[in-house]
Amino acid sequence: MNIIEIENLSKKYAIGQEGQNPYASAKEILSNALKRGLRTLIGLKTEEKRHAREEFWALNNVSLNIQEGDRVAFLGRNGAGKSTLLKILARITEPTQGRLRIRGRISSLLEVGTGFHPDLTGRENIFLNGAVMGMSYEEIRKKFDEIVAFAEIEKFLDTPIKRYSSGMYMRLGFAVAAHLESDLLIVDEVLAVGDAQFQEKCMKKMNEMGAQGSTVLFVSHNLNSVLSLCNKGVLLEQGEVKAFEPIEQCVSRYVKSCPVAGLKWNGDVGDEHIRFSHASVKAVCAEREFFYQDEKSYLNMEFEVLQPHPDLMVGFSLLNLKGQVLARSRLCDHPEYEDVVTRSGVQRLSFLIDFSLFHPGEYQFKIDCSLLNRKRILHEDIVVRFAIYSQNRQLKHEVGVEKEGMTLGNGWTRLEV
Repeated sequence: MNIIEIENLSKKYAIGQEGQNPYASAKEILSNALKRGLRTLIGLKTEEKRHAREEFWALNNVSLNIQEGDRVAFLGRNGAGKSTLLKILARITEPTQGRLRIRGRISSLLEVGTGFHPDLTGRENIFLNGAVMGMSYEEIRKKFDEIVAFAEIEKFLDTPIKRYSSGMYMRLGFAVAAHLESDLLIVDEVLAVGDAQFQEKCMKKMNEMGAQGSTVLFVSHNLNSVLSLCNKGVLLEQGEVKAFEPIEQCVSRYVKSCPVAGLKWNGDVGDEHIRFSHASVKAVCAEREFFYQDEKSYLNMEFEVLQPHPDLMVGFSLLNLKGQVLARSRLCDHPEYEDVVTRSGVQRLSFLIDFSLFHPGEYQFKIDCSLLNRKRILHEDIVVRFAIYSQNRQLKHEVGVEKEGMTLGNGWTRLEV
C-alpha cells in the first residue's frame, strides 16, 4: 500500500523579490528599503528590476509513489531539490503546484534543534518537541526514559539546551523523533553531526523501524549509510526525478553522474618509448559503480611498448581521497613482469585487488611511468577512482583476467601518511 503519493509536484522560489513578503518584520522592511535606496544611488536600479523577475524551480513535476515499509534514500548533488522535497513532505513548506497525499503520522528531523526552545531544559524540550510532533502527554511520559537513554544526555537533562553542543542537540532531536510511534520518519543529513558510535545506533534504530513497517525517508551524502539502511533510492537532478529504483542501482547511477567518478580511463599518452591507452578497475557487477569490502577485483592497464628499454619503469600508486599516496608497486618488483618493457608490442595486464584490506572510503589508482634517472614520461594523470563500502554482499558474477598477479599486500611499498 502506498503511504506517499506525489503527483506533478513543483516548487518555485522568487529570486531578488525584496520587500514583497507580507509577513516581513519591521527590520526586514527597513533593510530592504535601505538596499533599494543604495542601489538607486549607485545605478543598479535596472539590475534590481531584472532580478525581481527571476524565478527558480527547486522542484519540477516530481511524481513518486512510496510504499509502506520502504526505506528510501534521496540522492543528488547540492541544489538538486532533496531538502525542498523533504520539507514539503514534512509540511514545513507548501508546493507551488501538484498534489501530495500522505497516510499516517509523520515525524521529521530536518535541522538540528528543530522544535526546541533554547531557554528550556532538555527535560522540558522533550515534552515540547514531542507535543510539536503530535505525541500526547501520556505517550511522551511513557517513552520518556527510553528517549533519555537513547540520547545519552542523563547528566544534562535539567540543563538549558542553549548550552548543548550541536551533537547533543542532534541526539536529543533524533531520540524524540525515533520514539514517536509514527508511520513516516524523515531524516535530512543531520546524522553527520553525531559521532560514529551514535550514527551506528541511529542506523540500527531506523532499520528496526523499517522492519516494524514504518517508512523512512533519508537524505545523506554518506553512501555507506545509505546502502546499509535503504532498499530504494531516488536520484534528483535540478529538481527532477531521474531515477526511482533499487538502492544499489540508484547509488551506481549517482556515483557515475559525479564528475570525479570513473572506473575507467581511455586515451593516448606517453612518448616515443611507450604509449598508454587504457586503465580501469573492473566492476564485480556490471550494474554497479562501487565495491563492497568482501569483494575482489582487478586493476587493468593497456599500453604499447614502442622502443623497448630495460630502464622503463611502469607501475601504479594507491591514493586516498586527499591525494595522499598510501602504497605503490612497480613491474620491476615482480620477476614475472621483467620482460614486459624489454620487448615491443601491446601489453594488457591485470592485477588482483583484495578490497578486504581497505577501509570503507574513496580511493584512486594512478599509473606511473618514467625512464629511470632520466625523465618522467607521464605528464598527464592516468587515474581511476572507486569507492568501497562496508556492507557485505555475495558475489553473483565471476570475474576473469588475462594475467593475474601483484596482489595488494604482496610487492607493495607501504607509505606512512
